[in-house]
Amino acid sequence: MKILYIDPVVRSPVSANYKYYDGIYDSLTDVFLYRGVPQDMQVLIDNIDFVPDVVVFGLGWFNHGFYGEIKNINLPSVCILFKPQNNLEEKLSFCKINNIERILTPIPRCEEYEANTGIQTKLFTYGFDPVVFLKRGSDKEYDIGFSGALHQSKHYPSGSFVCDNIRSRIFDKLNNINDINVFWSASDDKPARIPNYEEYAKLIDKSKMWIATQAAFGDITPRFFEILGTGTLLFCQEAPDEYSEILKDGVNCIQFKSDLSDFEEKLKYCLENPEKVKEITDNAYRYFHGNYTWKNKAQELIEICEDLL
Repeated sequence: MKILYIDPVVRSPVSANYKYYDGIYDSLTDVFLYRGVPQDMQVLIDNIDFVPDVVVFGLGWFNHGFYGEIKNINLPSVCILFKPQNNLEEKLSFCKINNIERILTPIPRCEEYEANTGIQTKLFTYGFDPVVFLKRGSDKEYDIGFSGALHQSKHYPSGSFVCDNIRSRIFDKLNNINDINVFWSASDDKPARIPNYEEYAKLIDKSKMWIATQAAFGDITPRFFEILGTGTLLFCQEAPDEYSEILKDGVNCIQFKSDLSDFEEKLKYCLENPEKVKEITDNAYRYFHGNYTWKNKAQELIEICEDLL
């Protein structure tokens, strides 16, 4: 099956820093990448040496702000809906006016989007690169780590988060715990990401636990899967119900309540029970390397597309 993959962000300066934009595309084989904004799909197809069976609008499709009609989409089409808290109505409108046949999204609001559009909507998680995120066998220098921005309450509409400022509140709690070695790289005032993915993966590997929290609208971000892929314990905010069959507290991760009422208790338990932590991380490593690499996600996308033919 041949896929026309439309995404202006794939293999761009943006995806150089945020590799999850490239994850699906790089794992497909019979695919043609178009990084522009087509006005007429038939004209585009007539001008490329590729005859697609399906059109996929990738994770970065909406980054450029185009939400209008594309003429002559005469093929089955799939749209991967990302960060819907920004311009949600425009994004759903795009799917409706262009007769998109499937919406895929990591956001656990599939029923809401399907009710709005009348388009079958499926939870479609992120994945990870197993070449980068894997067990490296490093000595554990840190008890717990985190990296990322603290901006969640500043840059999104009111109500986008289960609770406000959770990352800052986690930092305050860690700051008040004695005898714990913490790696923390987070800020609102300057870029807090670790720009080199190898370095980022190595730091996770050097930590017994790494923290992840939901993004806007309950988004379970790539960070969750990257941590799970390293063999380090995912210590995370409780997941939405829609993720309950994927993220299982005490089985492949440890989850704390969104109000942080059990944060210190759970943290202490993990530090005092290394054998249980090893059992959990071993479970996670086997399961997520077997089911949630970008190659796995690309195969899932192919199967979804085949169902449309």
